Amino acid sequence: MDKREILTRFKDGTLERRHTLALLSAAPAPAPVPVPVPPAGKDAVPPAPAAAARPGPERPAPGHAPAPCAVIGVQARMPHTGDLAALWRTELTGESASHAADRDGPDRFDAAALGLTDTQAAFIGPGERLLLDTARRVLQSAGYAGVRLDGLHGPDGQRRCVGVFTALTGAGRPPDTGPHPGSTAPQDTGSAAARLSHLFDLRGPSRHVDTGPSSFLTALHLGLAALRAGECAAALVAAAGPGPGGTGAAAVLLKPLADARRCADAVHAVVLADAAAHPGRGPQPGLGERLRRRAVRAAGIPRAAVGLKETGQAAGAVGGAAAFLRALLQLKYATLLPSPGRPEPRAWRPAASADGAAPPRTALAGVYEPGAEHAVVVLQEPPPAAPAAPSADDAAAPGLVLLSAPTPAHLAAAAAQLADLLAAAGPAGGARPPGPAAVARELRLGRAAQPCRLALVADRTDRLADTLSAFAAGTTVHGVRTADLRAAPGGPLLLGELAETSAYLGALWQGRHFEQLTRLWLAGADVLATIPGDDGAPVLELPAAPPPHTTATDTGTAATAHTTGSAGTATADTAAAAGTAAAGAVRAAGERREGRP
Repeated sequence: MDKREILTRFKDGTLERRHTLALLSAAPAPAPVPVPVPPAGKDAVPPAPAAAARPGPERPAPGHAPAPCAVIGVQARMPHTGDLAALWRTELTGESASHAADRDGPDRFDAAALGLTDTQAAFIGPGERLLLDTARRVLQSAGYAGVRLDGLHGPDGQRRCVGVFTALTGAGRPPDTGPHPGSTAPQDTGSAAARLSHLFDLRGPSRHVDTGPSSFLTALHLGLAALRAGECAAALVAAAGPGPGGTGAAAVLLKPLADARRCADAVHAVVLADAAAHPGRGPQPGLGERLRRRAVRAAGIPRAAVGLKETGQAAGAVGGAAAFLRALLQLKYATLLPSPGRPEPRAWRPAASADGAAPPRTALAGVYEPGAEHAVVVLQEPPPAAPAAPSADDAAAPGLVLLSAPTPAHLAAAAAQLADLLAAAGPAGGARPPGPAAVARELRLGRAAQPCRLALVADRTDRLADTLSAFAAGTTVHGVRTADLRAAPGGPLLLGELAETSAYLGALWQGRHFEQLTRLWLAGADVLATIPGDDGAPVLELPAAPPPHTTATDTGTAATAHTTGSAGTATADTAAAAGTAAAGAVRAAGERREGRP
């Protein structure tokens, strides 16, 4: 080894100083390096370096953009506005919708919908109540509260691999309450992320942050990083905190855009890139602009493509959430809201690109409060979805509608809500109403089975709406059968993990044996988890299950499990007989599979 090679290795860091000095004292003078002569007609090949470079982290190529992620679910309960639709109306008109906020305020907590008792709910503060309920709503409205949730697999095949990233500021649970009820961990800290992961059985990373007004965007930053690193199949981001006029909350469900398109999820917006940093000890007036430039550069778009910049200025976690929601809604409706330089809302028409095509609308949402972490995200309107192939279920009629809820009052409220949705669609509502088969499929794939159940067969949307509305009003309706299984003895009738169970229920479903499936459903079998899954049809966004109109009744435990229908009342023993017959059929199927008579 000559002196040139020794110095090269020392410069590269592959030799320590003491070894370098020792080698230099005995090394010969550098020898000339011969230049290889390429054969005639061949390009010259540069000589190999004398020493390999020290390995290091691989840097993305210039212009490389992170994988885009889709917002497949979004829910909010903001002060003086209520839900997302009310928020948009308020932003457009400037009129407060405080009546909606009062109806859905933090004191209106639906513990039963989360599987909590009143005693457990008493340990949860008002801000976390809003956060938990908003997270429940976003999972349900996105269609990931049932079979689809089970199908979200992690890198090692783990089911229900959803990361949970929460922020809760200013209005958390009461201090010094100890481990949160319902947890099996004796030293559990009771963070909102831990509670969410436990309540919904979500098995991805679980993180809780508090960075002040940027908390929501910081939690979003962590969720995006986990998705892009492959740590989870979806990310649930939820935040709650004080804002002008009261406590608010927001939640989103994210998936990689490619996965969302493959699964035909509803895409509300696309997150192209994000950036976050703390100003350190002193003020950094230019930090916000540097983060915006960094995020736009990472998104791989020109700065001129950004047509909107939303800045959150409210205290608490809702500062970043408000900026995010305003940007997302303006993208969704292609309408720019009033701002200091724009007194009235107007249509958002993006400037045409050099080739004459209109680029996708793009917006920035950020929080840049002094002394706290700054964060910004780049949002873009979703690309047009490919036309969905007609579903086999939609082409066939009638459809078996299976609805469930934690209490009879919740079941009636859910039926009323679904009836209102179906009745509002159509010519008067400006949208084509979903058919009964599409509604049945979404309830089957997007919701989990609960103890109070309803089953009916419908062949027309208007008839389905009328039937559900009559049931919700307390009228006995022909063809509607229900069961209250809250006190039903024993375990599940069918073991969902057995291949024979899936084969048996799949055969019933393919043969459209709705009567047998109804009996199993009302007897306690979780037919939702075992009948065939999706056939490529798009996700149908249904509103999250509402709380009952009154909480004074139907909150206790049912004395007996029973089913009712147009032909009268059947006892739990009668319903269980269907389960016994089904279990026998499953055993027989298994024996035939093994070649036994």
